[in-house]
Formats: sequence, C-alpha cells, structure tokens
Amino acid sequence: MKEYFATMETQLKKWDADLEALAAEGQKASDAMRTAYHERIKALRANRDVARQRFQEMRATSGAAAEQLQGGMRSAWETMQKALEKAAAELRK
Repeated sequence: MKEYFATMETQLKKWDADLEALAAEGQKASDAMRTAYHERIKALRANRDVARQRFQEMRATSGAAAEQLQGGMRSAWETMQKALEKAAAELRK
C-alpha cells in the first residue's frame, strides 16, 4: 500500500504541474480564450481537489476500510485524468 500512496502522491503533483502549465498558456491566449481557459481550469482544480480528498481519506484509514475507499478513489482519479486530457486537447486547438 505504501507504493500505491507514493504513486498517487506523484500523480497529484503531476496534475498540479499540468494545471499550472495550462494556466500559463491561458495567460498568453486571447481574451475570449483566456476566459475559456479560466473556466476549464477552475473545473479541473475542483476535480483534482475531489481526488486529493479521496486520497487523504484513504490514507487516513487502514486495512479493509482503505481497500473499500480505493475503488472510489480510483473513480475520482480516472475522472480527473480524462477531464485534464480532454481540456488540454480542446484548449490547445
């Protein structure tokens, strides 16, 4: 489980970096696109916060309870990853 937590912590840091990179791109965009970037990044940060919360909940528990939370966390992680990939692709068009 320790390796799993380390992997998830690394993923959270990567998402933070990805969001910051998108935010920096948004600052260079036109006014209309800047608004789109801002709104999308705001939604992505909310998704990331949900994933981080699930991770913290799982980390605070142990044994069978942690394993039960792992399924919910996996769903939150997948949602965040897909949303980030989609947003990056759409905003970079």
